[in-house]
Amino acid sequence: MTGTTTAPHGDAALGLRLFEAALERPAGERRAWIEASGAEPGTLRTALALLAAHEASAGFLEPAPAFEPRELGPYRLIQRLGAGGMGQVWLAERRDGAFEQRVAIKVLASTLGDPESIRRAESERQFLAWLDHPNIARVLDGGTTAQGQPYVAMEYVEGDPIDDWCRVHAENARARVILFLEVLAAVDAAHRALIIHRDIKPANILVNRDGVAKLLDFGIAKSLDGRIGGATRTGFMPMTPEYASPEQLAGKPLTTACDIYALGLVLYELLTGRNAHADVPTADLARHIAAQAPTRPSTRVDADRLGLAPRAIAEHRRQLAGDLDRVVLKALEPEPERRYASVRAFADDLERWLDDRPVLARPSSTWYRARKFVQRNRVPVAASVVAFGAIVFGIAFSLVQAHRAAAEGERAQRANRFLTGMIGRADPYYGGKPPLLVDALDRAVVDIPQQLAGQPLLEADIRRAIGHAYLMLERNDAAKVQLELAASLRAETGGTDYAKVLDSQALLEWQLGHYAAAEALLKRGLDNCEGDARGRTQRAELLNDYAALLNDVGRYAEALPVAEESMRLKDALPDVAPRERAVTLSNLASTLDGLGRFERANQTYQETLHLFESIEPPPELDIAVALNNLAYLQEEMGHLDEAVRLQERAVALYRKVMGPDFPRLTVQLSNLALRYAKLGRRDDAASAIRDSLRLAPTAFRDNDQKLGNMHTAAARVALMRGDVDEAISEAAQALAIYDRAETVEEGRREKTLAVLAEARAKKTPSSNP
Repeated sequence: MTGTTTAPHGDAALGLRLFEAALERPAGERRAWIEASGAEPGTLRTALALLAAHEASAGFLEPAPAFEPRELGPYRLIQRLGAGGMGQVWLAERRDGAFEQRVAIKVLASTLGDPESIRRAESERQFLAWLDHPNIARVLDGGTTAQGQPYVAMEYVEGDPIDDWCRVHAENARARVILFLEVLAAVDAAHRALIIHRDIKPANILVNRDGVAKLLDFGIAKSLDGRIGGATRTGFMPMTPEYASPEQLAGKPLTTACDIYALGLVLYELLTGRNAHADVPTADLARHIAAQAPTRPSTRVDADRLGLAPRAIAEHRRQLAGDLDRVVLKALEPEPERRYASVRAFADDLERWLDDRPVLARPSSTWYRARKFVQRNRVPVAASVVAFGAIVFGIAFSLVQAHRAAAEGERAQRANRFLTGMIGRADPYYGGKPPLLVDALDRAVVDIPQQLAGQPLLEADIRRAIGHAYLMLERNDAAKVQLELAASLRAETGGTDYAKVLDSQALLEWQLGHYAAAEALLKRGLDNCEGDARGRTQRAELLNDYAALLNDVGRYAEALPVAEESMRLKDALPDVAPRERAVTLSNLASTLDGLGRFERANQTYQETLHLFESIEPPPELDIAVALNNLAYLQEEMGHLDEAVRLQERAVALYRKVMGPDFPRLTVQLSNLALRYAKLGRRDDAASAIRDSLRLAPTAFRDNDQKLGNMHTAAARVALMRGDVDEAISEAAQALAIYDRAETVEEGRREKTLAVLAEARAKKTPSSNP
């Protein structure tokens, strides 16, 4: 660009946006629509004045009482396909005899030779020439009319807007998501070419007769590297307000995140039949989006607009509830950095949903996966407990075996000698340093062949217990060895003890991401449970784990009866400890959460928490986990204040039990800092993020991307607090860590770069050339 464009502000900017939106409506309805928008008087005056000027400037290609074919270069115009604030689109055919071809010609609205209009058309032609993708309409030609209006000749797509097409042809949510993935592929291709579309809406996505989606209209697109069309700049830019991102409405610098938001709005509409911000006056959109998250799609299904039969509504809502709700709402996060990091990441999560795999849109994915895996919270912080945890392990094991001690005296004595020896090695004088639980386990494994020779069933039980402890410590290779040995020793006898081994093996496969193998092992375990009290107890635990696994892969409807059966079994058993019942109840709450039944999930989580708190002495780490889960649910329900209060309690309990320097607190504190910042509690946010960064080096290596993530979180908090210098510094540190990391999750750098760009823009607020 050769100069600087000054953006309109105040009433002028809002009036221009209102005018642009009105042009999307039939000519006879525009004035009434503007007057009914609820805008401020100054905004109304501006919009109505612009509309009057527009109506008085009818020119080239405006509809005439009797239509007469017109010629444009080598093309003969046949009929007008549509019109809007940016221009008109015509169906045309070549007339020069070279070859026959039907095309769509877009004639850009011109304002007395406005150079911006001409530049916009030239940019669109160049963008489309760069993009060769099966889901993007190809550019064929271009030029300028005799009246100075630029035009673009494009591939003619004979089809319907994607929402209309889905109403007739898409039978269910899966079909709509599969088609929408084609749109994501098109936008991803544009983003990889460093082009942002900025006007993604159903009208700009046509589906042809073969059912292929085609993305149209790059008329207001921009190149992120400034090759053409100028850099994305602060201030007003053309847009369709109903499909604009919050940063577009606010006139902020734009990144690919603005397209992700628009894509989220399109998917929302395809799944519900309604725009996410329907009935909100244009002038209030920016305030509305900032103050209120969109309603979950599953609760806004409009059967008539979707073209669904009444009998299909319940199933459609069920498909949306839970993970698909979360995927859509993640794309619609008001803050750009909280959306998907890239269109490819958005598509990946939808593919996960289609494949019944866990989606990444769940709040705080670290705790989501943790609570899915450790549903029973067994030794949740075992990796940090010193060797006195071995005493707890030994006592627990002894209790499990105690009821058989009278009939198996020799075996019980050998087990006690083995456990006594292992606990004795917890003496700090033994190794010259405070030993960890893992050290005691490693030494015990070495002693097994000598001390338990000739006792295969006892050896199997001890190897299973040690293997399970290794599993909780995330020593997966060591766990696999011990559990396989235990299984080989127990396979011949089968029964409930073999089912316990299979349960632990299933948890290991699950932790490794082998979901099918884990499910098969759990089913074998259920088949081996005997009919006595021990068998029913083990069956309840296996069902609990099976429900948790089904939750983890998004099969919530299947998980619900399994979780409820586990709960019924535990309620019927005479000697179930309150803690074990609370853990199963927590798992049931997680299932309800996944189904989108938030109110019932909230009640069940509350019951879980009360049950944990009734135990003497209270299991404080279990309570901390329950508080954390409840905090995420409260945030999902829009209760940010309550979510902060609950997470504050969770952090306090972790500090009480594990001390102020517990490394895993770094993630909790960074999440708490972000929530503080959203509530405007700037001092609290600063304190929490400082504490998080203090602990981060003890939790992560200096080349671990997770350490970079903590610095990115710190940059976001600083930006929300208005400290742009700190935001720039923290973002730079995060990028440096990503540069030396062995692996970096897709989109992490882009998120950090977006924060850095926003901080720099705020530091030097001016329009970019």
